[in-house]
Amino acid sequence: MEKENLLRRITNRIRPSLELEDIITVVSAEVRSLLGTDRVMIYKFHADGSGEVIAESIYENRLPSLLGLNFPADDIPLHAREMFIKSRVRSVVNVDSREIGQCPQRDLETGEIISEEIIYRTLDPCHVEYLTALGVKSSVVAPIIYQDELWGLLVSHHSQARDVAESELEVMQMVVEQLPIAIAQNHLLTQARAKAEQETIINSIGTLLHSLPTIVLQPPLEATVAAFKGVGGRLCIRQSTFDFENSSFRSLSECLIPGRDCFELYTCGQQPEIPAQSKYPLLEQYSVWQEHYKFGEYEVWAISDIYENPNLRNVQVAFKPTKIRSILMIPLHYRQQLVGYLSIFRNELDTETLWAGQFDPDHRQIYPRLSFEIWRETKKAQPQKWTNEEINLAKEISKHFASAIQQYELYQQVQAFNENLEKQVQKRTLEMQRTAEQQQAVFGVINKIRESLEIETIFQTTTKEVCQLIKADRVSVYKFSADWGGQFVGDFEAASPNWLNDTKLGINTIWNDTYLQETKGGRYQNNETFAVDDIYKMGFAPCHVDNLEQFQILAFVLAPIFVGKKLWGLLCTYQHSSSRKWQYTEVSFISQIASQLGVAIQQAELLVKTKQQAEQLTQTLHELQSTQTQLIQTEKMSSLGQLVAGVAHEINNPVNFISGNLVHINEYAEDLLSMLHLYQQECPEPSLEIVERAEELDLEFLIEDLPKSLSSMQIGVDRIRQIVLSLRNFSRLDESEMKEVNIHDGIDSTLLILQHRLKARPESPNIQIIKEYGNLPLVECYPGQLNQVFMNVLSNAIDALENYKTFKSENTQLGKITICTSIGEMNENVQSAVIRISDNGPGMPKAQKARIFDPFFTTKPVGKGTGLGLSISYQIVVEKHGGVFKCDSQPNVGTEFWIEIPIFHIT
Repeated sequence: MEKENLLRRITNRIRPSLELEDIITVVSAEVRSLLGTDRVMIYKFHADGSGEVIAESIYENRLPSLLGLNFPADDIPLHAREMFIKSRVRSVVNVDSREIGQCPQRDLETGEIISEEIIYRTLDPCHVEYLTALGVKSSVVAPIIYQDELWGLLVSHHSQARDVAESELEVMQMVVEQLPIAIAQNHLLTQARAKAEQETIINSIGTLLHSLPTIVLQPPLEATVAAFKGVGGRLCIRQSTFDFENSSFRSLSECLIPGRDCFELYTCGQQPEIPAQSKYPLLEQYSVWQEHYKFGEYEVWAISDIYENPNLRNVQVAFKPTKIRSILMIPLHYRQQLVGYLSIFRNELDTETLWAGQFDPDHRQIYPRLSFEIWRETKKAQPQKWTNEEINLAKEISKHFASAIQQYELYQQVQAFNENLEKQVQKRTLEMQRTAEQQQAVFGVINKIRESLEIETIFQTTTKEVCQLIKADRVSVYKFSADWGGQFVGDFEAASPNWLNDTKLGINTIWNDTYLQETKGGRYQNNETFAVDDIYKMGFAPCHVDNLEQFQILAFVLAPIFVGKKLWGLLCTYQHSSSRKWQYTEVSFISQIASQLGVAIQQAELLVKTKQQAEQLTQTLHELQSTQTQLIQTEKMSSLGQLVAGVAHEINNPVNFISGNLVHINEYAEDLLSMLHLYQQECPEPSLEIVERAEELDLEFLIEDLPKSLSSMQIGVDRIRQIVLSLRNFSRLDESEMKEVNIHDGIDSTLLILQHRLKARPESPNIQIIKEYGNLPLVECYPGQLNQVFMNVLSNAIDALENYKTFKSENTQLGKITICTSIGEMNENVQSAVIRISDNGPGMPKAQKARIFDPFFTTKPVGKGTGLGLSISYQIVVEKHGGVFKCDSQPNVGTEFWIEIPIFHIT
């Protein structure tokens, strides 16, 4: 019972808590209390093999505290550690009897348990003196294994000799099996906290970099130094590096050549002291940095000790006068282009370790430990190592700095344009106007692309706009096939009207480029845009030049189109009439349009899928609606259907007679009118009597109006026939089968039938219908019978409101019927559909409400109700559908009917 209670307490402590310190403190106290020993402690190993007591429980100070003390690696020999790992052995020591016992015994090769019993052997004298110096006569040790490694030990010490029972070993074994759970939980908590802290730092620095209209780099630099707990830092970036002639930026190495001024330096905190005689006035100008990053691998360089790296000999002299010992060199690169260096400095520091007594590692195995008094080991001027977490944080921060610096360079580029505006007003004005136009064009093209989700319209719009804006000879869309060949797709090509299109390159031309096929998209897989000013100056292979000449291509720009992460195709811009010097802005413009085109294609594909799904849903809905049965369920509705069918049949006979004879009357009328016209032609001058009779009859109007009247009669007959057909359809009996239907459709159709009763009349105003429909799925039910329920409840509500207004004419409140639907839950967690129909009528007292579902009970005047409507409705809802049908009513407030049925029928 004690073991079970201990395990329960420890398990309950581990599950809700993620703090390892709290858990191990409780564990050590609980185990010591159960074992009744003088001390129980938890010992954790360090990476170098040494260890530290991280938790301890002592009984009445019988033994000295070891909490927080470190023990050297030699105190626990290597063979003992291997035994703990391989055999999961528990060690039992009795100093008085000079015995050490271990259990279980395992085969070191197979890991199989040989014996569960404690097997004793003679204790090493050195071990005896070691424990005696600790004041320990009895010791029990159980290994704590975490992820198949020896994480630590659970140790029980007693100042007197004592026998150890197997139950005590089982208790310690249960505890060490539970502790890895707490260790894993604490490890996850530590990782989550570190990640959250890192994200907070990155977000704060990103906010500082991007929150202002103009780039301010000093505050982000200071925040970065503080984030790494540094004593200083530097930010060196290139500036004013835009080459107007080549439309490109100078490299960082060019800017850092001594004597150049095309860089900008920000500093924070402690700085190295460059000797006056040095040829490099700046730290970043030393060649060691360029040599380290010359291969284009811009990884963070974590230098824990600058004096241990022989490559930093030239730099060390600048740090000698300072206490700076560690450097974190962060290269800032954007699109594989180095734009600056961000460096963080850390001072050397003094460390202090609390050891359990002084020891001599050279003689550790010869002389036993005689004292465990605290010995403080102090080390001066130690470097601070950079952790992997700090290096990862530096990588993330470098991305934000590089992005901001790239924006800063663009800002500097604009500034440079402004500074040179006075010297080259006309040229620069045209360039800036063109740049502005292209930027506006980007947004214009993007807006036009977004106006449509049809792929054909998107392609046609894109190629036309790009061709016009950059004045190219031809713009086409090339789509890759499965084997990385491809063709120019569809009628989506735009050509300049000033160029005579006589090349062989055209719509749906298949062009299987062997380079693209062999490399599966080549450079375009890396999202590179390829611009060629002149095919004869690019060093292309002769076969490639011949292929281009075949299609009269002299210059081109190809930009990749990605749909998601997949290379879909290329946006191709060609120059056939001559070579062309493509401007940077033009290439950037084409690249941006290609990116937006990929997004538009993805959206269009999603639209097609959505439309297909919508069509399937619509078709399904139509099929469900077409299979709904009629409303007639009771004998009353059946009789009404037979009556309607008989009336429809009786009306149909004379209508058919009239419709059939109208055809002949039309023919007769046309014959008579044609005969009359013939008489008028043959006798152009009739007698006076005929003229007077014609005026009396208004002959011209009669001739004109007679065909119209006959046509109107035909339309009226057709309308009567449609009404008769509708009555005949209404008269058909509902099929009594369960179907999945839309409840809202049944309610709406019932309201449509009752529409004439909702309109205002002289004796009562109109009744307002309020629909509060929820998001109900299709419900499996008998639709005809359920619609009859809606008809009965709504009819009763209308009757109640009409009577209420009649007898209380002074009540000016408008009559309202509210219909609410929602998803509910019935017994046994069955999902249900809930329909609540309420009115603001007179309501009912409790006595009437209790009998509302009884057969033949009615609250209406004699002759206006049978008392069967709600009774039948109750049977339909409760017995037929296994649902709930209840009523809630308050006098002078209103009445609400609650209809709830399962969404899916349970057999």
